Amino acid sequence: MRIKALVWVGSPSKLSVSCAVIPAIPAGESYNYSCSGMEGRYVNLIIPGDMKILTLCEVEVYGQGNVAVDGAATQSSVYMDWFAEKAIDSNRGLQQYPLCSSTNHETNPWWRLDLRDVYKISKVVVTNRNDCCAEQINGAEIHIGNSLENNGNDNPICAVIPAIPAGESYNYSCGGMEGRYVNLIIPGDMKILTLCEVEVYGQVPVLKRSFVKMQFNSRVDLTDPSVRENVLKQRIQNVTLHWSQTPKRVIQKVIVAMENNTLEINTVFI
Repeated sequence: MRIKALVWVGSPSKLSVSCAVIPAIPAGESYNYSCSGMEGRYVNLIIPGDMKILTLCEVEVYGQGNVAVDGAATQSSVYMDWFAEKAIDSNRGLQQYPLCSSTNHETNPWWRLDLRDVYKISKVVVTNRNDCCAEQINGAEIHIGNSLENNGNDNPICAVIPAIPAGESYNYSCGGMEGRYVNLIIPGDMKILTLCEVEVYGQVPVLKRSFVKMQFNSRVDLTDPSVRENVLKQRIQNVTLHWSQTPKRVIQKVIVAMENNTLEINTVFI
């Protein structure tokens, strides 16, 4: 049966707009629908009409915009008012001052962007200064990862910048590297790091889910909802778990231990 579903995209300050109409999807398959850069906080799927049912086995949402603009930037030092945030203000700063970030002369100057979430990063675009000293960017390293050890500069390297001509923007492919932090660092003594714009393009990773089949040997009744939820919380920490089905009480083995006139029976739940 062919049922048309509508995909709407919107936000609290904007009316939701239809992105696509789903005429049909074959059983067990996944179809892609392009929303052409529509902006929104909420994604709704709706089937108009009476007596309908909407079943979704997975919904994946991908954004291709510059995710750097929503991040937070910092750097190892600040030259005058050339703050770190000026490298993510959506202005490539070709007039240079005061639209770029810059450190002082120092050892291993660095700039770090916190994306506030873990992204699969496809590319990083770096714009060099447009006046003198274009060679100061030479040898800069782009690091991507989730660690803040050594201010994030120990994360894996995406690319090394050999040179960028004055005022130009170069793209560096990162092949879907995952990370929350994007660092640029120039190794060496008496270096200065100036960035007129850093753009980061990527996608929020799809949540990875695992299914684990477990068998419990328990003295408590796992068919009791409150009891079985406590069992999960006690056994595994920092992981969200859900029962895929209510455990059934199946006695596979009875252990009789006559100590102090007490009969001990272990019940296996599957």
